[in-house]
Amino acid sequence: MVRREISDEEILDFAKSYLSEAFPNPQRIGCPSEWELIRMSEHPKEELHAAIGKHLCYCSPCFRRYMEILGDLKRRMTKSQRSAT
Repeated sequence: MVRREISDEEILDFAKSYLSEAFPNPQRIGCPSEWELIRMSEHPKEELHAAIGKHLCYCSPCFRRYMEILGDLKRRMTKSQRSAT
């Protein structure tokens, strides 16, 4: 049997797909506020966000929303960088 190397991108794609669907949390138990998700996206290295980061690993709705927020932030930063040049 020949084993194929799995790329980092493939692993990340799988993790995103899995975390987006595997943990529905319909009662939204323990969910952080929108503001907390935004703050975490803007300041990801702050130690205060450890509990939120852990929550994202078992709450698909929050994980999906956090990924949307990161995408919006990335688009704004890219647009801002283009405007500056």
